[in-house]
Amino acid sequence: MKNKIANILMLSFLLLVSCNEEYLDYNAPDNDLHDTSWIIGFNPLTPKEDQLLINIDSYISFVDLSQGLTDHRWVIEKGNNFLRERFTASDSLPLFIKNNDTISKDAKIHVFFRKPGLNKVRLFNTYTSPVSHKTSIGTLESKKVGDLYVIDTTFTFDVFDHIKPSFRILQGTTEKCVVTADSIPSLSNKEDWPVVEVEAGGALTFEDLSEIGRPNSRKWTIPNGSPTTANGETATIKFFKLGTFEAGNILVNRTNIGRTYPNASTEKIIPLLVKVIKSSQPFTINGQIKETKEEILRFQVTGELVPFTAQESFFTVHVKNGTFDQNIAVKNAKVSESDATYIELTLNDPIYNSDEITVSYAGGTIASSDERSLEDFVSPVTVTPYFGNNVLSFNSGFEDSDSAANKAFASTYWVGGGNSYGSGYYYERTTDKFASGSASMKFESTDANPFPTPFISSSAFAAPDGIAAGTYSMSLKLFIESGSDIKAFRTIINKPTWVQKDWDLESLERGKWVELKQEVVFTGDVPTDAAFQLRILSALNPGVTGAQKLYIDDISLIVIELRP
Repeated sequence: MKNKIANILMLSFLLLVSCNEEYLDYNAPDNDLHDTSWIIGFNPLTPKEDQLLINIDSYISFVDLSQGLTDHRWVIEKGNNFLRERFTASDSLPLFIKNNDTISKDAKIHVFFRKPGLNKVRLFNTYTSPVSHKTSIGTLESKKVGDLYVIDTTFTFDVFDHIKPSFRILQGTTEKCVVTADSIPSLSNKEDWPVVEVEAGGALTFEDLSEIGRPNSRKWTIPNGSPTTANGETATIKFFKLGTFEAGNILVNRTNIGRTYPNASTEKIIPLLVKVIKSSQPFTINGQIKETKEEILRFQVTGELVPFTAQESFFTVHVKNGTFDQNIAVKNAKVSESDATYIELTLNDPIYNSDEITVSYAGGTIASSDERSLEDFVSPVTVTPYFGNNVLSFNSGFEDSDSAANKAFASTYWVGGGNSYGSGYYYERTTDKFASGSASMKFESTDANPFPTPFISSSAFAAPDGIAAGTYSMSLKLFIESGSDIKAFRTIINKPTWVQKDWDLESLERGKWVELKQEVVFTGDVPTDAAFQLRILSALNPGVTGAQKLYIDDISLIVIELRP
């Protein structure tokens, strides 16, 4: 409700970037004219997208240009202040506070907002004759009170407090460090910080409890942890390197997510020392083996490694791809230079992301810095291959908007066959749901017409340089609303030859984002004017009735490397 009120108020006055100078010496003419008018100027640092939402310690300037007044006053709430003239945005504003008064009879005022929450600025004027003020939502008429006519106007601002991070660190279920919103940790008293012992490979849980300032994201930075950064409200961080380390810091943010909040952030030190000691647990592989862009196989172990040599023969790398089915020798095995908890394997021969690769290890003498021997993993571990970036540069995530309904409100798209029904649209770019970024494409039909004729298409699919012939992994992310029993839809790429794929949705989980993949082959280069179409057809959905609703996001095309 408060947002609706604020937006209505916004329509009733003229917004300027700043009026500190232009109206500094304004004086109303001395005559019998009766009129009401005002101007409000915002701090240039205040976000322009939604200027009724402001950060605490911002100022806003107001000028009353009304004429023929018998009485006039501005009223602000206790906790806010009026500022004297001649300051700039770079000045320390508390030095310009006039006094603790909440009423001013000046025509022009500068309000320094120092109280979080909803704050009101009231303009009260009286006249001997009726007056009115035209606004974009109608005409504001004065009300007669006794022998006078009154214009009583209130402007409402939502003031966001300073962000004050609060968090705790747990080992298991035991709290090891708690920092409240008002605590300001410092490195100067590091000797008084608590120390938590963690066995190499063990973990701590970092939990963000921040509320003051209405934050909506954070970033943990743990230089000696794994991972070294995390964005979750709760983050599990492992430690491998022996020694005693500062835990790190947290940066708590307020950013625009769904609504234009004024941006702000605050960073706090985590006042905790982490002492990593020798582990009592086995020294083993930790997680996946991944191929890097440089065709290096890389994996983490549960401790810091001692540099080693001559361990190549103890690794078995097996590669299978069609008729190719053999081991590839390891040319070099070593400790990663960037992180001593990782092992890197370089192979004698090339590998391809269409290969099925497994790795096993047995009989070697690789050891940790706390004198544990790496345990064999004779059951082969599957390698996660490296895939390049999405080759599509058109609006594959629906981030770029368009105002046209026949373009489904998305740049580079159009809808064939008419997009509207009643007051709705079959295809519509939306920010209600998205797999990534801030938008997706929504398809929504009606009970009377669950699978309408219109389809969505983009002729910018291969822009700007075309797509090379070859084999690709095509993927997209789909969110099907619960209750929608759609079975399939079809995608088409029309050049250089017709490439049609039907996507089976019948067993797909509803109510969550799911990624679908299919292999597509282009027998020739795809020209820049090739079109991509997505058709939701009744022929693919026999027996399905009723309205359907789903969201599509993150269309991707990634090169598959075929083994020669």
